[in-house]
Amino acid sequence: MQQNNTRDWSRDLPGSLNFSQEQVVFFIGHSLKSLYDDVIAADMPEHLKALVLKLEEKYPP
Repeated sequence: MQQNNTRDWSRDLPGSLNFSQEQVVFFIGHSLKSLYDDVIAADMPEHLKALVLKLEEKYPP
């Protein structure tokens, strides 16, 4: 026998957790930016730099 898992979870959330779509997008965007700031700031490994140079020689920007 299969269980019906169509429960509406939004009914169980307190009213104070209602966010607008703009607030959610803003929060997710800032969270992702803070996660990836270190990645963007890091130096590219030498083997990847060599590959990029080869690609740029073959396909100039």
